[in-house]
Amino acid sequence: MNQVTLEEVVAQLKRDPDHPVRTKVDDLTIEVRAVREPLADRTAADVFAEIGPWAGESTEEILRILADARRSGGQRSVPEL
Repeated sequence: MNQVTLEEVVAQLKRDPDHPVRTKVDDLTIEVRAVREPLADRTAADVFAEIGPWAGESTEEILRILADARRSGGQRSVPEL
């Protein structure tokens, strides 16, 4: 592991923010990663609209699955994951 300055770590993260960078500072090894901030102007409704309509179970089927899970103590087997 090459010892680089924190400024060089930040420069590496700016070039490739998806990969954390490790370095040593004295006898301490540190890992620095970039964190993507969520866009403040997007609502959950915006995200769901972007994803599009659900193409799986109907509302009635989901409610039945949840009701069955509540009755059985919340555990349900999931075959073939």
